[in-house]
Amino acid sequence: MFSHRHRFLGIPLGNSVLSSLVPVGIVILAALVLVGYIWTASEDRHLEEDKQRYAEAFLEQQREQLRSEVTRAKALILRKKAQAEEAMRIALKRRVDYAYGVAEGIYQTYHGQRSDQEIKQMIVAALREVRFNQGRGYYFITSLSGLEYLYPPRPEFEGQQVADIFPPAIQALLEEMINIVTASDQGFVEYDWYQPGEDELSRKYSYVKLFKPYGMIIGSGDYLVHFEEQVKAQIFREIAADSFGLKEEGYFFINSYQGDLYVTNGEYFAGRKNIWEVTDARGRKVVQENARLAQSQPEGGFTQYTWEKAEGVEAEKISFVLGIDEWQLFIGAGAYLDTIDQRLDERETLYLSLMQQRNFGTILVLLLAVLAVAVVLIAIGRRLAHNLRMFQNNLERSVDTWTRLKGSDIHFTEFKRLAVSVNSMIDGLNRQADELRHRAFHDHLTSLPNRLHGSTQLELMISHTLHHQATAALLFIDLDHFKEINDTLGHSAGDELLCQVSERLREAVRDEDIVARLGGDEFTVITGLLNEPEEAGRLAEQLLAAFRQPFRIEGNDYYVTASVGISLFPEDGDSAEILLRNADSAMYEAKREGRNRYCLYTPALTEAVSQRFTITEEMREALDKGQFRIYYQPQYNLFTGELIGAEALLRWFHPERGLIPPDSFIPMAEASGQIVPIGEWVIREVCNRLAQWQEEGIYIPKVAVNIASQQMNTDLVGVVQEVLQSSGCYPAALELEITESSLIENPQQMSAELTKLKATGISLAIDDFGTGYSSLSYLKQLPINKLKIDRSFILDLEEDENDRAITQAIVAMSQSMHLSVIAEGIESEAQVEFLKSLQCTEGQGFFFSKPLPEDAFVELLKQQG
Repeated sequence: MFSHRHRFLGIPLGNSVLSSLVPVGIVILAALVLVGYIWTASEDRHLEEDKQRYAEAFLEQQREQLRSEVTRAKALILRKKAQAEEAMRIALKRRVDYAYGVAEGIYQTYHGQRSDQEIKQMIVAALREVRFNQGRGYYFITSLSGLEYLYPPRPEFEGQQVADIFPPAIQALLEEMINIVTASDQGFVEYDWYQPGEDELSRKYSYVKLFKPYGMIIGSGDYLVHFEEQVKAQIFREIAADSFGLKEEGYFFINSYQGDLYVTNGEYFAGRKNIWEVTDARGRKVVQENARLAQSQPEGGFTQYTWEKAEGVEAEKISFVLGIDEWQLFIGAGAYLDTIDQRLDERETLYLSLMQQRNFGTILVLLLAVLAVAVVLIAIGRRLAHNLRMFQNNLERSVDTWTRLKGSDIHFTEFKRLAVSVNSMIDGLNRQADELRHRAFHDHLTSLPNRLHGSTQLELMISHTLHHQATAALLFIDLDHFKEINDTLGHSAGDELLCQVSERLREAVRDEDIVARLGGDEFTVITGLLNEPEEAGRLAEQLLAAFRQPFRIEGNDYYVTASVGISLFPEDGDSAEILLRNADSAMYEAKREGRNRYCLYTPALTEAVSQRFTITEEMREALDKGQFRIYYQPQYNLFTGELIGAEALLRWFHPERGLIPPDSFIPMAEASGQIVPIGEWVIREVCNRLAQWQEEGIYIPKVAVNIASQQMNTDLVGVVQEVLQSSGCYPAALELEITESSLIENPQQMSAELTKLKATGISLAIDDFGTGYSSLSYLKQLPINKLKIDRSFILDLEEDENDRAITQAIVAMSQSMHLSVIAEGIESEAQVEFLKSLQCTEGQGFFFSKPLPEDAFVELLKQQG
């Protein structure tokens, strides 16, 4: 029966199927060509639209950058102005406290021995000739009853009532001072007064304090303008050196409302030049217009004019101008439109190139698609013909028993069973694939995205941010001192901590942010779109806040902190690798600054990391290759001129770089841990030299060696004992200097270690004293022999009253605690005389001698006998 039906068809079944597929192939080919044409036209239209959007967005971005830069600069200026006012208030209070101390000292010394009138005269005489602030500052003394005791500008007023010699305004000022000291013994008074030789009023501050034994108001004042001028010059120079924007053409300009020029085009003019009448190429008086704009619009405004660029070419410029009424100034910054146009042209050229590549790719894809369609149609035709022949044979064998089904029904039960089996198999394979995919892209411990998946998410963030012309950030998080937790509590406790940290990080971020674990104790947060870069900092603060509560591990609470580095896209990198590297650099900067904080990436970090890496790697071999040398800076008795010791200073002589300064490699040696073997080498080298000199009959009482804080965490006591024994060095000749800042990190442990070191027979000194804010009550319990006054207090000893007061306090405290005291960094005879007046007996510095190599130092010892 089926054989007749076969002949009835008239043509072979395979050829019939193939010929029936030819129209289908033609339709598919035409559809592919049409799709290609529509896609190409759509791409051209989107290119033009994107170009227009980018031009508008880019120009607006430049305007916003100008507004942001100028606003930031103004905020910096106002902050410095406020700091100047606070500095003046602090200086005034310190001076009046000093005068009060003089009065108190005279009173305590002569009370009961001389009459009150004589004591008052002694107080007035002690303060009469005191001057400061280039001679314009002085002290005044008035009684609560209004009697003028001391008034240096007009000595003839002294001994008279204020009401008789001053106008009502001064009498009102005196009443205000009396109210202040009556209520709280001391305080500030603010008023307007004439400066010497000037007709205009200036803001003046005075600080007054009541000397109760005689009801005397002791005070001093100064004009705010003198402090502000110093701050103004400093901050204007910093602003002048700042540049930004495309090709770093952006710079700040600052003028007074009267046209006095302070800053422009990277130079500082200090207001000595007036450009009020300067015009641009079109005759517009740009400075006058900018001044009017700044005064009329408190929030600032934009202006456009023609201006000359640094290379001498004139171009259209858009600027943002903002007034600073507090100083009668305006500040602005601008961008040249021709540079913006060049950037737009470069982007258009890049887009056209990309478009050509994509069009070529599209044509190639279409050709491949046509070839694929042809191959697929042929393959489908052959397989259908084969299947139909197989189905026909089955029909011929079962024609008597097979019941026809509707066209929508499946004709063969085997295909239903096969479909069920295939579906079951595919479901199982999908479940296995999902599990393998999760393992491949997620961390097994925390279930967070792993490094591979995190890199993919970072690439998606970059693409998404580019599409929206927005900003995003990558935060690199590293736990502080995680190794100590693993070493102390075990790895299981460390794993539990990592799981709890991952949960807190997920809870701290936003829904659109992604937390990933890179490995170990390193995590990253890939942010969604940010409205402003500052949001990254706020997010980092939220992450750090998540660590403030203790972690519950094995029934105990542990406090753990983290360091966070931030890199922004696209400012800090245009690829995932660069962003990750820069965020890592910023994280290490945060650790260097003290941990438990975040740090934003700056280009300087990359250069610093590269330099630190190079020096760190070369330093690993420097010790073995004998590149380190010990220099000795002599220490003298200030009264006798006798050489009483020396400080051993480390120097690195690199075969190619020459002498590398200590401040260029010591911090890196501390950060890398190499300071421990280097420090041990210094101790050993000094002790060997001391023993050698002793055998040669060369005598030196003591040599001081600096000790890093990392060395205190090692078996330093054992090292010192072994070196003293092996070298034969007399212990009393060795002095170890420990920085004050290292003592306050773990004072109890440090006290115990110092006690053990003292037991070896050596002496101990605290280096850089006065900079570490150590507790004096705890200091007296430490087994130390000497305090070393930091050179920062000696440097300006001749001009800075604060440095003199601090130095005097340190010397007095040392004497009361029966400690030796030595001043470092002495550079002048005047500094020596001042220190001698305080009974400071020891000192070192370039005034006596610079650090000497061993041969020169030995020769000096021989000359000293």
